Order: sequence, then C-alpha cells, then structure tokens
Amino acid sequence: MTRRSLTELQEEMRGVARGERQAAPLPAAPLLAALSHEALDLLGVLLRERPASVAELVALTGRAQPNVSRSLQLLARYHLIRLVRDGREVRPEAIASAVRVDLATGTYETTPLATAVAA
Repeated sequence: MTRRSLTELQEEMRGVARGERQAAPLPAAPLLAALSHEALDLLGVLLRERPASVAELVALTGRAQPNVSRSLQLLARYHLIRLVRDGREVRPEAIASAVRVDLATGTYETTPLATAVAA
C-alpha cells in the first residue's frame, strides 16, 4: 500500500462522490486480524438466528455482554454488521454474507447480504 498526500486522498474522495471513479480497495490485513474464531462464531449466530438485541445474542452465545459488545463494534467497523439503536436496545444486523480477499493486492471486498436494507 502506497502512501498518498492529503490532497490526493481528497481528490479521490471527490471523484468517488461524483461517480467518476471507483473507491480504492480496502486493506485486508486489519480485517483478517479482526476475524477471530469468536468473531466468526458471532457472525454465524447473527446470520442463522437474527437476534433482536445484543442481550439475546449474549444469551445465544453464552459470552459476557462486554465481550460481545466489543466484538460487535469491531465487526461494525469493517462493515460486516450494523448496530441499530431502538430506544435503549441495540439490534445487531448482519449486512455482509461473504468477504473476498485478493491475496495479490492485499485488499478485500464484502458481498452484501440479500436481505440487508440500507440504513
């Protein structure tokens, strides 16, 4: 991954916003580091069970609530899930069904979940 100046990054963002170019691919290393066995288990439960809240996800997994919340924040950072606030409750929703890693370039892209609705 090459280093770019702030001006170059701003021009890239403007070009993407105008539809003149594709967004740069995302670096895969941080995502791969975040996809621990526990994180993958959480994603599997989210995709299969579709829990209505973090509390329900905690009950389904048997993990401590702070641990689950931290894992969910990390998965949300990489756009694999989204956290929807509903009053005092937070509902985790899977928004990606697959991740494709390009080993040659060290980048990744996600495949949107067919049932995910834009927030």
